[in-house]
Amino acid sequence: MPSQTMTLTVPEYVFDQLAAQAQMAGQPVGVIASQMLARAVSPPVEESLPPALRAELEAMTLLSDVSVLQIARSRMNEDKVALYDVLLDRNQDGTLTMEGRELLRGLREEADALMLRKAHAYALLKSRGHRLAVKDLGSRRLIVMTGQ
Repeated sequence: MPSQTMTLTVPEYVFDQLAAQAQMAGQPVGVIASQMLARAVSPPVEESLPPALRAELEAMTLLSDVSVLQIARSRMNEDKVALYDVLLDRNQDGTLTMEGRELLRGLREEADALMLRKAHAYALLKSRGHRLAVKDLGSRRLIVMTGQ
Protein backbone atom coordinates (compact mmCIF):
# COMPACT_ATOMS: atom_id res chain seq x y z
CA MET A 1 0.00 0.00 0.00
CA PRO A 2 1.49 3.39 -0.94
CA SER A 3 2.26 5.69 1.94
CA GLN A 4 2.91 9.37 2.50
CA THR A 5 5.33 11.03 4.90
CA MET A 6 4.08 13.81 7.13
CA THR A 7 5.27 15.79 10.11
CA LEU A 8 2.82 15.92 12.97
CA THR A 9 2.96 18.01 16.12
CA VAL A 10 1.32 16.29 19.09
CA PRO A 11 1.03 17.18 22.75
CA GLU A 12 3.81 15.76 24.93
CA TYR A 13 1.45 13.40 26.77
CA VAL A 14 0.37 11.88 23.44
CA PHE A 15 3.97 11.37 22.38
CA ASP A 16 4.82 9.84 25.75
CA GLN A 17 1.97 7.33 25.40
CA LEU A 18 3.04 6.49 21.84
CA ALA A 19 6.64 6.06 22.97
CA ALA A 20 5.59 3.75 25.81
CA GLN A 21 3.49 1.62 23.45
CA ALA A 22 6.30 1.56 20.90
CA GLN A 23 8.77 0.38 23.51
CA MET A 24 6.42 -2.38 24.69
CA ALA A 25 5.82 -3.50 21.09
CA GLY A 26 9.47 -3.20 20.08
CA GLN A 27 8.48 -0.89 17.22
CA PRO A 28 9.44 2.66 16.25
CA VAL A 29 7.12 5.41 17.49
CA GLY A 30 6.22 6.30 13.89
CA VAL A 31 4.98 2.76 13.20
CA ILE A 32 2.75 2.82 16.29
CA ALA A 33 1.42 6.30 15.41
CA SER A 34 0.71 5.19 11.84
CA GLN A 35 -1.17 2.10 13.05
CA MET A 36 -3.27 4.19 15.44
CA LEU A 37 -4.12 6.70 12.70
CA ALA A 38 -5.09 3.89 10.32
CA ARG A 39 -7.49 2.50 12.95
CA ALA A 40 -9.02 5.96 13.47
CA VAL A 41 -10.25 6.39 9.89
CA SER A 42 -12.88 4.48 7.96
CA PRO A 43 -11.69 1.37 6.14
CA PRO A 44 -10.91 1.90 2.46
CA VAL A 45 -13.26 0.67 -0.25
CA GLU A 46 -11.77 -1.38 -3.07
CA GLU A 47 -11.63 0.72 -6.23
CA SER A 48 -12.30 -2.22 -8.56
CA LEU A 49 -15.83 -2.78 -7.22
CA PRO A 50 -18.83 -1.85 -9.36
CA PRO A 51 -19.60 1.88 -8.92
CA ALA A 52 -23.01 1.33 -7.28
CA LEU A 53 -21.63 -1.10 -4.68
CA ARG A 54 -18.60 1.11 -4.07
CA ALA A 55 -20.88 4.12 -3.45
CA GLU A 56 -23.03 2.06 -1.09
CA LEU A 57 -20.02 0.95 0.96
CA GLU A 58 -18.60 4.47 1.08
CA ALA A 59 -21.98 5.83 2.22
CA MET A 60 -21.92 3.49 5.23
CA THR A 61 -19.53 5.92 6.93
CA LEU A 62 -22.48 8.31 7.32
CA LEU A 63 -24.64 5.76 9.15
CA SER A 64 -25.01 5.35 12.89
CA ASP A 65 -23.38 2.40 14.64
CA VAL A 66 -26.82 0.85 15.12
CA SER A 67 -27.53 1.01 11.38
CA VAL A 68 -24.09 -0.36 10.50
CA LEU A 69 -24.59 -3.23 12.96
CA GLN A 70 -27.93 -4.04 11.28
CA ILE A 71 -26.10 -4.32 7.96
CA ALA A 72 -23.40 -6.47 9.54
CA ARG A 73 -26.03 -8.85 10.91
CA SER A 74 -28.16 -8.93 7.76
CA ARG A 75 -28.87 -12.21 6.00
CA MET A 76 -29.98 -13.26 2.59
CA ASN A 77 -33.68 -14.02 2.21
CA GLU A 78 -34.28 -17.71 3.10
CA ASP A 79 -36.31 -18.32 -0.07
CA LYS A 80 -33.42 -17.02 -2.18
CA VAL A 81 -30.97 -19.26 -0.29
CA ALA A 82 -33.22 -22.28 -0.93
CA LEU A 83 -33.54 -21.37 -4.61
CA TYR A 84 -29.77 -20.90 -4.87
CA ASP A 85 -29.21 -24.38 -3.38
CA VAL A 86 -31.67 -25.96 -5.85
CA LEU A 87 -30.08 -24.17 -8.81
CA LEU A 88 -26.60 -25.13 -7.62
CA ASP A 89 -27.62 -28.80 -7.37
CA ARG A 90 -29.12 -28.71 -10.87
CA ASN A 91 -26.00 -27.02 -12.18
CA GLN A 92 -23.82 -29.78 -10.69
CA ASP A 93 -26.16 -32.41 -12.16
CA GLY A 94 -25.98 -30.76 -15.58
CA THR A 95 -29.74 -30.19 -15.71
CA LEU A 96 -29.78 -26.41 -15.28
CA THR A 97 -31.45 -24.44 -18.06
CA MET A 98 -30.05 -21.25 -19.55
CA GLU A 99 -32.59 -19.23 -17.54
CA GLY A 100 -31.54 -21.12 -14.45
CA ARG A 101 -27.89 -20.26 -15.10
CA GLU A 102 -28.74 -16.58 -15.35
CA LEU A 103 -30.75 -16.76 -12.14
CA LEU A 104 -27.91 -18.62 -10.40
CA ARG A 105 -25.42 -15.99 -11.57
CA GLY A 106 -27.64 -13.19 -10.29
CA LEU A 107 -28.12 -14.86 -6.91
CA ARG A 108 -24.38 -15.45 -6.62
CA GLU A 109 -23.69 -11.78 -7.35
CA GLU A 110 -26.31 -10.79 -4.78
CA ALA A 111 -24.74 -13.08 -2.17
CA ASP A 112 -21.25 -11.75 -2.95
CA ALA A 113 -22.46 -8.16 -2.56
CA LEU A 114 -24.11 -9.04 0.76
CA MET A 115 -20.87 -10.56 2.05
CA LEU A 116 -18.95 -7.43 1.01
CA ARG A 117 -21.51 -5.21 2.78
CA LYS A 118 -21.30 -7.32 5.93
CA ALA A 119 -17.48 -7.41 5.92
CA HIS A 120 -17.27 -3.66 5.36
CA ALA A 121 -19.81 -3.03 8.12
CA TYR A 122 -17.78 -5.07 10.61
CA ALA A 123 -14.56 -3.32 9.53
CA LEU A 124 -16.29 0.04 9.97
CA LEU A 125 -17.51 -0.88 13.45
CA LYS A 126 -14.01 -2.00 14.39
CA SER A 127 -12.54 1.26 13.07
CA ARG A 128 -15.03 3.13 15.26
CA GLY A 129 -13.59 1.45 18.32
CA HIS A 130 -16.03 -1.41 18.83
CA ARG A 131 -14.60 -4.71 19.91
CA LEU A 132 -15.78 -7.66 17.91
CA ALA A 133 -15.61 -11.20 19.25
CA VAL A 134 -16.09 -14.44 17.34
CA LYS A 135 -18.12 -17.10 19.14
CA ASP A 136 -17.87 -20.64 17.90
CA LEU A 137 -21.29 -22.30 17.63
CA GLY A 138 -20.18 -25.66 16.30
CA SER A 139 -20.71 -25.59 12.55
CA ARG A 140 -21.43 -21.83 12.63
CA ARG A 141 -19.55 -18.83 13.93
CA LEU A 142 -21.12 -15.69 15.32
CA ILE A 143 -19.47 -12.28 15.43
CA VAL A 144 -20.73 -10.15 18.30
CA MET A 145 -20.00 -6.57 19.22
CA THR A 146 -18.66 -6.45 22.76
CA GLY A 147 -18.68 -2.65 23.24
CA GLN A 148 -16.23 0.19 22.89
